[in-house]
Amino acid sequence: MGASDQSLPKIELGFYFISCVSGLFYCTYQFYLAGTYFDNFRDVNNDFTRGWSWVGRKKDISDHEWSALIPFLGTVAPWVAVQLLISHIIKYKKLSSTVSCCWYIAVTLGFLWTYIGTSGIIFMMIQPCIVCLLISIRNLPLMYFVELGLVFVYQHDPLMNLVRDDWLQLNNEWNHLLTVTIFWVQLRSISCCVDNITGYRHRNLGGFFRNFIETTAYCLYLPTLCTGPFFLYSDFRKGINGPTDKWTLRRAGNTCFNLLRFIFWLLFTELLMHFLYITAFKYQARAVENFNSWAFVGFGYWMGQYFYIKYLVVYGLAGELTRADDINAPPPPKCFSKIHLYSELWRDFDRGLYQFLIKYIYGPIISYKFPLVKLIASFLTFGFIYIWHGLRDFVLVWTLINFAGVTIESIARSIGKSPTYIDFRNKYLSPQMIRRLNCLMTTQLLIISAASCCYFVARMEIGNQCISRVFNDPLSTIIIRAFFFYCQCQVSVEIKIYQKKKMK
Repeated sequence: MGASDQSLPKIELGFYFISCVSGLFYCTYQFYLAGTYFDNFRDVNNDFTRGWSWVGRKKDISDHEWSALIPFLGTVAPWVAVQLLISHIIKYKKLSSTVSCCWYIAVTLGFLWTYIGTSGIIFMMIQPCIVCLLISIRNLPLMYFVELGLVFVYQHDPLMNLVRDDWLQLNNEWNHLLTVTIFWVQLRSISCCVDNITGYRHRNLGGFFRNFIETTAYCLYLPTLCTGPFFLYSDFRKGINGPTDKWTLRRAGNTCFNLLRFIFWLLFTELLMHFLYITAFKYQARAVENFNSWAFVGFGYWMGQYFYIKYLVVYGLAGELTRADDINAPPPPKCFSKIHLYSELWRDFDRGLYQFLIKYIYGPIISYKFPLVKLIASFLTFGFIYIWHGLRDFVLVWTLINFAGVTIESIARSIGKSPTYIDFRNKYLSPQMIRRLNCLMTTQLLIISAASCCYFVARMEIGNQCISRVFNDPLSTIIIRAFFFYCQCQVSVEIKIYQKKKMK
């Protein structure tokens, strides 16, 4: 189903671009007008606060994840700065990677002790200890059984509530941060377990402790401890054992520019919360149900964009600081507006998670040759995604729709490679018409993809409304909406062509 690389006439492309941008501005304006619902709103859950004085509007603060992560980034920044400084001194002195890892562990434990106490340190050390024991046993099926079992354990709310509330006694912000941190550490645990089992050669106590120090440093690496993004254990080892990149004026300038770029998007998001009450409407399903079609599309679009910008900021800042430490963290997410295929969505949004899934879930399964192996591997991969993101109804629906979308796209791609279709295409269709046909077919999947994201971002009630509108809106609305999504597909394809040319 991949679109042709053949560019279209400039007039046609201009029409698509103007139509796409015009539709975006109009639906955003309609969604902005819908915000008058909150003018006389009884704010019993403290979803709003007084905004910036110079803006003169109240601010949406109902996103508890954003409210926890942004102050955390300010809190952890001085610790990370000190870690990077001493880390580079250690590398400049050409000390061993074990010394670097000890320093990483010391900084992380110092940070954890300051904010969640000794009990928090003990709890966070449980997983690295389990990892080292599994590595020394060197039994891959046992490792997967234990690690996946721990994912289920961490999803058991009564047990985790007991840990957070009665043992660790955390406040609301750290409750959320610890929950997220647990699952990031879980991914890193699986990565270093699998990578270490085949290459584990330590036969004495000293070798065991060196391995323990390295795996603990990876699992608890401070810049990405609570926020991600995920990077492979092999990339961590290359970073601590490989040569140090010299800090030239150009490298320092690039790092500073990227950090300022992500800070700009942070401030943009804070400003956006004064005008588009995206998160607050997620909790007002009855109000959303009364949106006109344009306002509803604007709401759906900005839910996706807000989700993207949030992780652009968080992954971007943490990833840039990790790369400053000579560790190859994956690049930040790709904007939803540039993506029109399910496969691209999974590959280019959370790139670290994608690398994990391919290397440790999908890849090992398709190495076995049996009928429908790719379909089964894809199903089990999405099963892991469901378990890791949380055993909830809206996550299940989102996962199933995405699995179906990826499967349909894969089938369409196989059909597109068949000799019969290729002969028909070459005989009757021009390269430009092939691209138009591909985008036309992709449009329907893109609409379903956008609707499925509503489940993940806004949960069941809003997600059900999205799906209902996709199929039950008036025919005229369905056609107009499909036209604008088609224009977005064409713009996305053209951006991809431009980027390929730029790389060449």
